Amino acid sequence: MDTMMLYQNMYSEYPELLEVKDLCQILGYERKKVYQLIKDEQLKKIPCGRKIKVAKATVIAFVMQSAQK
Repeated sequence: MDTMMLYQNMYSEYPELLEVKDLCQILGYERKKVYQLIKDEQLKKIPCGRKIKVAKATVIAFVMQSAQK
């Protein structure tokens, strides 16, 4: 499946910029683990005031990379 199809189909119910609570739901991780992934730069954050957001495309790439391991 090509990247564009994955992007259009995966997590379509979520916004383009995901908050930590969204990441917890998608990845099935607790907040602490999500913050660790962000700190370790496995998920590239987008600072948005006091909130941290992550692009949905970044999450899809992370999931696909994790699935190949």
